[in-house]
Parts: sequence; C-alpha cells; structure tokens
Amino acid sequence: MRILHVDTEKGWRGGEQQLLYLAKGLKEKGFKQAVACRVGDELEKRCREAGIDVIPLKGNQSSDCLRVAAVGKKFDVIHAHSAKAHTISALSKRFHRKPVVYTRRVDYLPRKNAITRLKYRLTDRVVAISEAVKEILEREFPFLKGKVTVIPSAVDVEEVERGLNPERVKEIKEKLGGKPLIGTLAALTDQKDIPNLIGAAETVLRELPSAKFVVFGEGKLRKSLEKLIKEKGLKGQFILYGFVRDVPNYTKALDLFVLPSRNEGLGSSLLIAMALKVPVVATAVGGTVEAVKDGETGILVPPEDPKALSEGILKLVKDEKLRKRLTENAFHLILKKFSVSTMVDSYVELYREVKGG
Repeated sequence: MRILHVDTEKGWRGGEQQLLYLAKGLKEKGFKQAVACRVGDELEKRCREAGIDVIPLKGNQSSDCLRVAAVGKKFDVIHAHSAKAHTISALSKRFHRKPVVYTRRVDYLPRKNAITRLKYRLTDRVVAISEAVKEILEREFPFLKGKVTVIPSAVDVEEVERGLNPERVKEIKEKLGGKPLIGTLAALTDQKDIPNLIGAAETVLRELPSAKFVVFGEGKLRKSLEKLIKEKGLKGQFILYGFVRDVPNYTKALDLFVLPSRNEGLGSSLLIAMALKVPVVATAVGGTVEAVKDGETGILVPPEDPKALSEGILKLVKDEKLRKRLTENAFHLILKKFSVSTMVDSYVELYREVKGG
C-alpha cells in the first residue's frame, strides 16, 4: 500500500512530530510512502534524514493543490495532517480520486463555512487524536457520525530515552539556572496561552524567588510576550528561549513541566514530559484530561486562571513524594496507552479499511 502524507505547516510542532513517528513506523512495516511538505522546512529535513521520500510544496494553496492532484494518483491513500493540507487533499480529490484521511489535532470549533463542510464531506475518514476532538467534530458536523476514529497521539519512549545525554541536560540546567526550573515546550501562539504562565510565574516567584521560568518554542506572539514579561518585572526570570531541536534534553532539564493552554487536542510535548518522568501541571482542556488525571498522573487546573496555575505549580514543587508518585504513574500510562506501535497499528488498520481491504 502506498501512502501520501500531506503537511503544509511552517516550523516544527507536535503534529509534525506525530507525522514523523507514523512515517517511520510505516517504513519499518514495509509501506511505500512519501511526505508532501514545504521546501526547506524542518519536516522536510527530518524526513530526508530518516530516509523517507519527500515531495516539495511551496506553501501556496493553489499550486500545492495542483501538485497533490497530480502526484496523488500514484498513491492508494492521501493522509492530510493539518487544516490547510486537509483543504488541498480533499479539494483535489476529483483529480487524484483516492481516499482521503484527515487527522485533526485541535479541540477548538471548526469553521462552519461552505468550504469546510465540503472538505469534510469529501473526506473518507477523520481521525481525532482524543475523544474531546471527536465529540466536537460530531456535534458540529452530524454527517461525520460513523466517520470519526480516535487514534491518540503517541510518544516513542525508546527514541526519547536514546536522545538523552546526561551531560547535555546538566549543561542546559546550569546555563538557565533556577531552583526549581519550571517551563514548557510550546509555540508562542494564542492557543498555548503563555500569558497564563507569565501570570502564574509572577505569583510563584514571590514565594520562590530562586525559581526561573522558560518557554522553549517560537511564534508570532514573541514581541507582545516580551513586552508583558517586561511590564511584569520578570525579565531574566521568565525566558523565551526560542526553538529547540534537542527536545528530550531540554524537557528533562525542567524540574516541572507546565502546559498552560486555552485548548489542546492532546499535547505531544506533554506526553514527552510524562515519558521522561518530569512532573506535569496542565490546564483541564480538550484531550489533555485523557492523559493527565488530576492527582494520579499530574495536576490539572482550570484554563485561563493564573492563580489556580500558580497554586498547582507550588503544590507540586513543595511535595517530593507527590512528584515521585505522579511521574511513575504517568510513565506507565504512556507505555500502556500512548505508544507509537499502538498508533501505527491503528493507522494501518484504518488505511486498509478506507482502501477496501
């Protein structure tokens, strides 16, 4: 079976990591595949490093749609991994005439315009990465009932552990300082709600002045966030570090991982933190609640509530026994429910269904 993955996003985020996990897993199973993605972007580089064929896209919707329409004919299934990729994969279906699968990774409401409705109707199967995402899709578009399958995001525990370098972790910790070092891996977008973490940091630092906060990630909100950090008097104590490629070591350098999002399909960075036994505090949104069980695998707090977030952070920082118990439980949950092998097997079964055997 031949699979064409399509992803038109800029940069490297959780969705691109999940695509790469899937492509590597399919390669091991002997599937023929290619990834259509932006020329020169991180996804293209990593696919080539992994020996996965790449079909270059320009990031222009019209030309990319024509490109997928043409090359799609050579594949058995077209799998879109982002919203814009979904648009071009579905709207070019009349030309490539192949089944279209779309993985939706976010839990906010989809647009309800004519184009959105059309592309969902043209899609043979939609994959939701959490029950929360599935519920929203079926509520907003009743015609999707029976067409939505839940396949959770995953983390490759062995790969993550292989990527760890104790000396590198120590070097990062020493460079950043902070006792404790509290942070997150997130794009600087509205969805991730970094102002929520900044507000919480303001409170935490009054009680723990030796602490330091850091965000590993880049995005369009950098300037406004830098301004907010300055206004709060947190310069030097709240750091926007920028994009990092070496995710396992930067995650492991944290004493506490925080996911402050407004909405979340199921955060990949959260799963990596849990796999590395870094204690987590997260907002109770979307699919996050399917991984973080309050008081069992982490601490959950309401979204857009800096006070509650600061209380969750302080609770976990101050209780070593609680941290140990939560991280052990979280690690075992990752092995049981969020393994790459389980995700890959689920997609293989789905591809065979939509292809018809």
